[in-house]
Amino acid sequence: MRLPVWIVCAALLAGCATQPQIVNEEPSRAGQVGMNEISGMIPQAARMELADNESFLMPLEDDANPMPVYPAALLSHGLAPQAVCVRVGVSGVGSVLSSAPAVAPPSCPEPADPAFFDAVRSAVAGWRYEPALRCVFPDAKTKDDTVGSCGGYTEIPEAVTLTYRFVFEQKDGRGSVQLAR
Repeated sequence: MRLPVWIVCAALLAGCATQPQIVNEEPSRAGQVGMNEISGMIPQAARMELADNESFLMPLEDDANPMPVYPAALLSHGLAPQAVCVRVGVSGVGSVLSSAPAVAPPSCPEPADPAFFDAVRSAVAGWRYEPALRCVFPDAKTKDDTVGSCGGYTEIPEAVTLTYRFVFEQKDGRGSVQLAR
């Protein structure tokens, strides 16, 4: 069955409209952390405020950071997929300071079994990062001209809290864990 040309063109244009535009081919620190953005849940008083001449670069995860492992003792239970959300405190030098459950239904429900959170906590405890940076520029124009890096200007390492959502699933009697985006 052939579709009318206008339907094909509309579908292609819709696909193009949803694709991000790549402005800079150089790697950028922005957006490279595998996490769900839920900063709207953080009270305004607890958020970092930046001056007009400052920008913020998210921390970068080490590629060797291990994923959690599905708890072997729960495989025989045949559980439905389980979402586990965790807040991870990252120091100004890139080490994990803390981890705590982040329960915010429906995306982040209370885990069906504490072993799921224990698996997450165990994995993230040894994670490493390139630290988050607050970049301080001489003025706002210089900041606007420097995107994705501090451009050689003042870099201030910052401690941050990141939130991750993991999904534990069983397929054919084997457990898997995925980082939900």
